[in-house]
Amino acid sequence: MREKVLAVCEGVDASIDFSSTELIDGGLLDSVTLVEIVSELMDAFEIDIPYEDVVPENFNSIDAMVRLVEKYV
Repeated sequence: MREKVLAVCEGVDASIDFSSTELIDGGLLDSVTLVEIVSELMDAFEIDIPYEDVVPENFNSIDAMVRLVEKYV
């Protein structure tokens, strides 16, 4: 699961160091990239991520994104 989430994120922007645990807090992900990642995750895993879950703590790291995806698959 982690590898697939990472692949989706790198497919959106391969220049970002997704090993960081401060993707949003550290300014590595901007709002446009975040929206792209949310959209690609929903497509890749055939899930719906509600707007309420699009918060920094769910996207600050790959592990946080994996936990979010696992919540809906």
